[in-house]
Amino acid sequence: MTIRRGPAAGMNWIAGSGNHGCWLGTYELTKQSALKRFVRPGMTVYDIGAQAGFYSLFFSQLVGTTGMVYAFEPCAYEARYLLDHIRLNNVPNIRVIQAAVCKRSGLAALTFDRGQTQNAISDRSDSILQVPAYSLDDLHLPPPQTIKMDVEGAESAVLEGAKRTLRELRPVVFVALHGAEQRRRCVELLETAGYRLYELGGKRLHDAPETDEIYALPQS
Repeated sequence: MTIRRGPAAGMNWIAGSGNHGCWLGTYELTKQSALKRFVRPGMTVYDIGAQAGFYSLFFSQLVGTTGMVYAFEPCAYEARYLLDHIRLNNVPNIRVIQAAVCKRSGLAALTFDRGQTQNAISDRSDSILQVPAYSLDDLHLPPPQTIKMDVEGAESAVLEGAKRTLRELRPVVFVALHGAEQRRRCVELLETAGYRLYELGGKRLHDAPETDEIYALPQS
């Protein structure tokens, strides 16, 4: 299929690799609009929880030939589609890191039986699937100006492993929140790091968000 609209319009998309809104270009339109306000040519973007690569392709067009996208996807099923989309579109500015992002570097348990796009880091010690995991503070990559994460409930763990990154590099952070505890913990971590929180439409948040999607801007 050909993506119909948005920054990735005209790029190839494998039918069935994700939500049909991906190839229609209508997937998460409010989030797309918010991201476009902050991602510019030449930027480095981290796409954490890249899945099949819709946002990786999206970012690749926004950052242009002078920018770079680092796509993190630990699930082999999703990473296969991600790599296929990069190959089909001959995209030179995406680098795939087939690993999880977490609180600390090492090995992490990953579920594998929750269906497409739903697998996540698990704290079960008896999990049969272990994947490489990195904290953002341990990575030796070009610093990000924007981070987008959708990690099925591990978002606070990503932020806990990124305290130095947030404090020193001050990227814009987009977070998909999964559940009340993640809302509470992520707000706490981001505010402690000196960030202001917003709904995707731009409304400032002063309390724990009721929405599942937010972004955070450094105060200085």
